[in-house]
Amino acid sequence: MQYYREARPRINTRLAVIPQNHQNFHSRMLSPTKSVRYVDLPMTHVRFLALILVTMLLGACEQASDLIPGESTRNPVVVEAEATPILVTPSVSVVTETATPTPSIKDHELARSVVQIHIVDTRSLIRTIRDGSGVIIDSDDGLILTAYSLVYPYATSGARAYSTITIGVNDGKGGVPLLAYEAVLVAANATTDLAVLRISREYQGDPLGSGEIDLVSAEFGDSSIVEPGDRVRLFAHRGQDVESAESQSLGVTNGTVTGRRGQFSQTNASRFKLDARLEYGATGGPAFDASGALIGIMVPEHYSHDSLVSQLRPFQLSEQLIATARLFPSSEAYIPPLLATEPPAGFDSPPAADRSWISRPAFAESATNLGKQIDLLDYERGFLSETQKLYFEFVVRGLAKDVPVEERWYMNDVLQDSLSSSYLWTGNEFTIVADQISVPATTGLPDGLWRLEVWADEILRASSTAVIGVNPERPAIANVEFGILSAANGRKLADAAAGADQLLMFFDYTGMELSRSINWVVLHDDSLQYQSNEIPWTAGSAGHFWVGYTGADPIEPGTWRFELFIDGELNAESEIVLT
Repeated sequence: MQYYREARPRINTRLAVIPQNHQNFHSRMLSPTKSVRYVDLPMTHVRFLALILVTMLLGACEQASDLIPGESTRNPVVVEAEATPILVTPSVSVVTETATPTPSIKDHELARSVVQIHIVDTRSLIRTIRDGSGVIIDSDDGLILTAYSLVYPYATSGARAYSTITIGVNDGKGGVPLLAYEAVLVAANATTDLAVLRISREYQGDPLGSGEIDLVSAEFGDSSIVEPGDRVRLFAHRGQDVESAESQSLGVTNGTVTGRRGQFSQTNASRFKLDARLEYGATGGPAFDASGALIGIMVPEHYSHDSLVSQLRPFQLSEQLIATARLFPSSEAYIPPLLATEPPAGFDSPPAADRSWISRPAFAESATNLGKQIDLLDYERGFLSETQKLYFEFVVRGLAKDVPVEERWYMNDVLQDSLSSSYLWTGNEFTIVADQISVPATTGLPDGLWRLEVWADEILRASSTAVIGVNPERPAIANVEFGILSAANGRKLADAAAGADQLLMFFDYTGMELSRSINWVVLHDDSLQYQSNEIPWTAGSAGHFWVGYTGADPIEPGTWRFELFIDGELNAESEIVLT
């Protein structure tokens, strides 16, 4: 579920006094020239002052409006949505605009199109790496739609993460799924976090051809007409690592669409928000409308066995992916792009001691106000001069109560104290923080590079930059080197060598504030080996990164050359000779 901020007191834990602009509770006004004196306070004293201010301010603002721009925080209202076992129940009807009852597909019938997905590594010990859910979209061709983060084939080191995808099927009567098939990845989109699998053989058995798979396909719906307030039926397995799960039988959760979220490089709504919070095993599971039509796939903000799933990708975002999968030859292996996954704060930030996670902030110039929440749409990084209002949002998962959180704003690397804020965390397991900075109507935000850093417990957890009215430096790549494995900090762990399964090109980058995509070409002895599609650039403005190549066969001796393109233009090329 998503929670939003209502009447949140702003408490600066880095100053000994309340900032002068604190009384302006309805918007943070820009004061870029304000001098700041830093007073180091013991955290116990800070928390004591914070708790006093919380009590005073909450008492004064109990009747705050639903949305307080720039200073809004919301006391979360928990909506529990419990999964129930799939049972044979009477059919319900949905009243359409013509008042004609439309027969609804029963839960137990919908369950026949839902599968459980196990990502298994059998190269040493047989172990499940990840598990989640999926939905049959073409029973004749054995196609399954799921979340890409569930079936992502690479480890953070760049090596292969698993060896086999196994499929468990449901009988619609509430039983434990039966491992029946193995599948291969045939299409994926990292931007939408959607993937398509094709069933290739019986579980530990013989290959299967078209028409030999006894499964039921879901009926496709129209997610473009989904609106906040619409009811949905969410089908999912809870996940093997859920301690309270007594079995892996399929469950159904009745939920409601509560809002929309945009996404950089995606127009219009690219995610639906839900009031339901499901365990990680819901990753990849289907959402059906009241009539039983497939209208979305459940995706996490960040896949983890600690993550709750509370969002949908609209089904329409998968249509091109499904078309690609149907054309992909069953005899060939699809090789997704191999690249680094940079943490939201960059590789150089120290890891958090707990299992919490904060997403990289996103920005937008406009948003919609739906009751008690802000919905940002059409995320961007670049904005025109005299922009008066900048919306931002980030996701917080698993952060403990009362942990100090700071939002630090910088313009051209100069701290903007009047816009920055500190507070004690009061959110829940999955919280979307949405807010804005604004200036008087007669002026605009000064042109420059606006960086938002999110700190938790005095550790930088996420950072992102918005560009207003200026052209930053051109992207530059430097310090290129090759290897076969990456360390946790994104640096080379092992030198490049012939016979390895993959080859990685490491590099430092700068000037990527407005970059939208990267892609790369790999040549071996001047012969094209691989060409990636354009990958949306979601990493930082400056840092280090790597891209790679892996094929059906080990890396051969010879001259290997990588050509790196940024926004479609060749930016860097480098080669290595392996013997």
